[in-house]
Amino acid sequence: MGSQGREEEKEHSLKNPKSLAIVFGALVLLVVGFLFVRGPKPLIEIKAEKLADFGPFPLVNTYVTSVTVVVVLIVIAIMATRNIRLVPQGLQNVVEGVMEAMYNICVNTAGEKNGRRFFPVIMTIFTFIWIANWMALLPFFNAIGAVERVNAEEFKNQAVVFGKTAGVSLIKLNQKELSFDKDAIKAACAGYDTPPAGASAAEFEAKHASCTEGQRALAIATKLDKKEGTASGVAACSGTAGDEAYDQCLVKASDKAIEELSANGKTLGVLVPYFRSMNTDINSPLSIALWAMIFVEFWGITALGVFAYAGKFIRNPFKDPIGFVVGILETVAEFARIISFTFRLFGNMLAGEILLLVMTFLMPFLVALPFYALETMVGMIQAFVFAMLTLVFGSLAVASHGGHEEHDEGEDAHGMHGAPASAH
Repeated sequence: MGSQGREEEKEHSLKNPKSLAIVFGALVLLVVGFLFVRGPKPLIEIKAEKLADFGPFPLVNTYVTSVTVVVVLIVIAIMATRNIRLVPQGLQNVVEGVMEAMYNICVNTAGEKNGRRFFPVIMTIFTFIWIANWMALLPFFNAIGAVERVNAEEFKNQAVVFGKTAGVSLIKLNQKELSFDKDAIKAACAGYDTPPAGASAAEFEAKHASCTEGQRALAIATKLDKKEGTASGVAACSGTAGDEAYDQCLVKASDKAIEELSANGKTLGVLVPYFRSMNTDINSPLSIALWAMIFVEFWGITALGVFAYAGKFIRNPFKDPIGFVVGILETVAEFARIISFTFRLFGNMLAGEILLLVMTFLMPFLVALPFYALETMVGMIQAFVFAMLTLVFGSLAVASHGGHEEHDEGEDAHGMHGAPASAH
């Protein structure tokens, strides 16, 4: 009876006009998004993009993001504490709830004394990574930035034709994308990869550089003539790849096409985003991992003493050969933790960002939403894992000191309570 009722309910829902309208609307959005609303193919860069130079210091977009995260955390702290109440409400309630949960985890893992000691560092790591990961899901990340021009010298394998901008550009729907075949460019100059016996290596290297620049220029000029209707005059160039005069003719033709494009209020280039996920730059997870391990070593040294803590890694090979080998393994493990910390966070965040970029490119509507939900969860989980591993490593670093202290306190308590009993 129950099964029959469920089948009737399912059949009724399929005939419901609202359900049919929702399904039809979703299909229309998928088709329209796939055929007409896709943006240009995402340009995946492993290293952070440089925005400006301040002397020897390059300003990269992930650094801008990290500073923004710090500002956001400061604003949240001010807003949560400006009207502190005995019975917390609103933002104060949320902040206190998160802090209390993390504090209880620290105390339950490392004990009351060490938990209180570790808590500020653990909480800082958790909130910093958590907010940074969630901010990376905001729609303006990887979408707003400056245009870096593309030409034969400053070349990218793919570029986008942007409209006239005032320093700030936005990846738009149906933006024209030009892809250049890097394999064809490489194959055209393959004859200059290795100089023959007796030939000048410097001369061959110069020919290879000239050939590569010329073939890049040929690819740019050909695509702009075809896609944008420019008149580069590249067909008038004659010669062979690697011939300096021919290569220079190609470069001039591509420059002419780019200038003509610029006269029409357009720019050939790639978008350098002002904001990019902080943890997709390996330097960010590495810096957090280094500071985490510095605190772990500091906690261990201050708890056990310099020589006692160093004895964990350095043993006398003649008196304790097994301990000596164990000490070497412990030393390797300390450095391995830094590598593990770094690549766990970096790999997960970079893979997630690439997944979101690809899915929003393939299916701009609906399909990307489940992946955003997934990355929302992953962003918090990765922050929690990083913080918890730091807590565990810190607990291990002070483990013997903690055990000794608890033992002494137990003996003192026993003595204090035992003495009056015996006297009585």
